[in-house]
Amino acid sequence: MSVLLALSCGVAALAQDAPPGLTLMDAVRLTLVHDPNVAIEAARVDSARGALLIASGIFDPVVVSRLSQANTRVPKTLSTHQDTRILESTFGVTELFRTGLQLEPQILLDRAQDAGAGTGAVDTGTVTFQIRQPLLRGRGRAAVQAGELSAQREVAATELDLRQTVAQRVRTVASQYWQMRAAANNLEVLRVNEGSARELLANTRKLIQADQVPAADLVQLEASLASAESARIGGERDLFGQRQGLGREIGLDPAEIAALPFPSDPFPAVRPEEVPPPPQVPRFIALALRHRADVEAARQRETGLEIQRRAAENALLPQLDLIFTPGYSGIADAGNAAGFFSPLVRNIPGAGATAALALSLPILNRNARGTLLQIDAARRQGLLAVDLLAKGIGADVPAALDAVGRDALQLAKAREAVGLFERTVANEEKKLKGGTSTLLDLITQRDRLVAARQTEVAAELALALSLLELRFQTGTLVEGGGAAGEVDLAHLTTLPREEAR
Repeated sequence: MSVLLALSCGVAALAQDAPPGLTLMDAVRLTLVHDPNVAIEAARVDSARGALLIASGIFDPVVVSRLSQANTRVPKTLSTHQDTRILESTFGVTELFRTGLQLEPQILLDRAQDAGAGTGAVDTGTVTFQIRQPLLRGRGRAAVQAGELSAQREVAATELDLRQTVAQRVRTVASQYWQMRAAANNLEVLRVNEGSARELLANTRKLIQADQVPAADLVQLEASLASAESARIGGERDLFGQRQGLGREIGLDPAEIAALPFPSDPFPAVRPEEVPPPPQVPRFIALALRHRADVEAARQRETGLEIQRRAAENALLPQLDLIFTPGYSGIADAGNAAGFFSPLVRNIPGAGATAALALSLPILNRNARGTLLQIDAARRQGLLAVDLLAKGIGADVPAALDAVGRDALQLAKAREAVGLFERTVANEEKKLKGGTSTLLDLITQRDRLVAARQTEVAAELALALSLLELRFQTGTLVEGGGAAGEVDLAHLTTLPREEAR
């Protein structure tokens, strides 16, 4: 959540000093703040960190303390009884180490008095230090620390899931941004065409009034203007829809969508010769296998399952523990409150020790066998998931790289066509003035120029989207440190380079 808070601060500063248009990075920052999908994954990361704390909790020292007082009256004969008063205090610490060794030091203090006998109270104290060492089940880090190590892998995997979600949302929002940019450019083309048609109609009316052009030519010009107006209205509708779509993907409410500025960043440009040739495809596939967050997350979970499997195999063994308990006891006459502790240091006859072997042997052990069966099944699923991702990368990365190359070439040809049609229209206007062409020829060439410009916009959009797809497929859309990673403009508008995360 710290990532989201930092982004919130950045967006607040952006709102105070915002440029007239909406940049691509503005849209990305707004998305990372408002998008609930990112917030959900961030919450899952926090949940995994909580699970890690729980798994580590079994190694926390536990302090045990107990203070009790008992008064008992036991009949001895029909007319006599024994009154006993006992004050007992226990203090101990239990700690399990990651090797399986368990230590339990304990202090027991006891004050007992036979009230009927008329004797004074007697204080006793006992100090023990129990050492429990598993010999089979529960021995070693692989068995004892498995839950903690597996939880650490899950934390790493959920952080990678968060990064993958950020990459998906960045790709979606950036794609919508470029579609809105294309709609705005296309609308500008249509508005220029409408203005040219309107200007040509006005000039032709003047020529008709001067009897230089027949009035019959007016109809086709009015039809051309009506068609241009219709196309412009359709362009406005498309731009409105694209803005609504961008606001929806960012996660804005209706009022914020209505105030959303139009895109200000130009389309990215890549020359065809800059695109790596097909022999470079294996390098990009290897790049994707190293950088894709979803692949690494699957590997982390696979490693976590391997850790759990070793622990499950250990759980099939009998529980055989060696228990060694050295200690000593002391005794003293009861005095004041401070004397309650005197048996710990007075009248100690010597130390003693107890050694024991404790055996627990489940006959069927179905719990351990079932756990191992579940883990093996999960491991097979994980291996298949990694293999499926690798195969998808092997197919998607070459397709994405090919798309970038062809879209860059298509854009170059589209721009060449626009330049040629601009010259064609200029020549047609000169021919019309010289009387060697007709208005219909000029209208036709202008329509072709409009179509060429729209094709150029479509090619710019296709190249921008294919760059995003290549970056996403190679895992280089989101890079850098932190759970969510970092995004900069170069990650969204350039070809990926073979660089470390």
